[in-house]
Amino acid sequence: MKASSSTAETLRRYCLPVGVIVAISCLMALMFYPMMNAGLRELPVAILSLDKGATVQGKAMNVGDTMVEKLTGAASDDAGSGDDDADTDESPMDWHEVKTQDELDRGLADHEYYAAITIPEDFTERQVAKQQTAMKQKISESTALAQVMVKAQTEAQQTAMAQAQAQGLTGTAAQGFVQQYVQKAVQGAVQKAAAQSAQTAQSEQSEQSTRSEDADDAEAPTVTVTIDNGKSPLVANLLKQSLPTVLGKTGATVETKVINEGDTSNTKSNALPTATMMGTNMIIMPTFMMSMVVAIVCVVLGPKSYDDKAQRWKMLGVQLGMAAVYSLLVALGADCLHAMIGAGWLDWTMISFLWLAGFAVMTVMFGLLNIALPLGVLTGILTLGLGMTTGIFPYELLPDFWRNWVYGWVPQRFIGEGARAVLYNGDGWWNSATGPLWVMVGIGLVIVVIAGVLPLNRAKSQAGHSSR
Repeated sequence: MKASSSTAETLRRYCLPVGVIVAISCLMALMFYPMMNAGLRELPVAILSLDKGATVQGKAMNVGDTMVEKLTGAASDDAGSGDDDADTDESPMDWHEVKTQDELDRGLADHEYYAAITIPEDFTERQVAKQQTAMKQKISESTALAQVMVKAQTEAQQTAMAQAQAQGLTGTAAQGFVQQYVQKAVQGAVQKAAAQSAQTAQSEQSEQSTRSEDADDAEAPTVTVTIDNGKSPLVANLLKQSLPTVLGKTGATVETKVINEGDTSNTKSNALPTATMMGTNMIIMPTFMMSMVVAIVCVVLGPKSYDDKAQRWKMLGVQLGMAAVYSLLVALGADCLHAMIGAGWLDWTMISFLWLAGFAVMTVMFGLLNIALPLGVLTGILTLGLGMTTGIFPYELLPDFWRNWVYGWVPQRFIGEGARAVLYNGDGWWNSATGPLWVMVGIGLVIVVIAGVLPLNRAKSQAGHSSR
């Protein structure tokens, strides 16, 4: 018997560290897999064409409508080409054509789109004018070059004939001499004219660079790109680089506007985009982790058994009261952490929202932990691992498993949405994420009631097992 007990103790001593290593490795994999396998897929981007078109050589044309058709048509083709490799063929952008400026403004106000492209009324007219200006310039340059060549050829021919006559050349010899002389003279004149033209252009550019740039901008068609930073700062930084590059290939001048930037007074001018992302994450993760750990500690340090159901119901009520108090402390702790990393102090609106978020997490955790301590701990750890990325990554960047099975229920997602609504959109503590968090509170209360109505002997049995 002693040998068996000693063997079990030895196995526990050496296997437990291995189990801890495996568990932590799996948790880290759950946390970082979505980050390492993120990809832009079907980001909703609106496009509005106000282009009135133009008439060119008796034919009506509308470049803005053509651009819209190409973008939305390409998205439709990608969506319709369903096959086994559909995930890898999905377009990064999901283009949505809107018909009016009011419809576009409503979509941006409701955060339906990550970005919006507006094509102005005179887009085709300016496009045509720019092309005509470029064509006129080419014709002018070609005409000037032709004049130089004709003049050089005439002068060289006269000089060559005089030299041939002076040298006594006649017939084929004189003709060959004149032809060779004229060819060299014309080439020299062209090279000289080209060098003078380049020097003149360089001189004019150095003297009138600002004026010429303004003139080009005035003539070039302008497309406005509006990016919603509040929907996702991470995606906004990606679109700031990609959309102007893509639209610039059309020859248009791209004007980029960013909305819902929030308070940037605490953001350094040279800060990387990841700094903003990590600042938001330092609100989301501490709120969830502290709420989860506090709930576990409260239950572990609480009573292990109850004399009757009334005593158990009283303890459940006490735990809910502690959740109300400790969740406020969690919100204040997240505020302190946010300030310590240099991101500034949060206002009362954000603290109120984080108070609600912490209370929602604690309510669910208290219910699960009172049903069975291992159930609550396992649920908390899995939610921590699965939900970490959903707080900072939008739905469109997540791998399929997270999109289909995780994103819809993890609290970190709603904490992140609410934090961005307050920080960037200027919303109050009651925002788009407040409703789901109250639903979570309701679910937690239902679980608490289930824990309260469980047979008392079952609760005692479980408490006895957990205490041993």
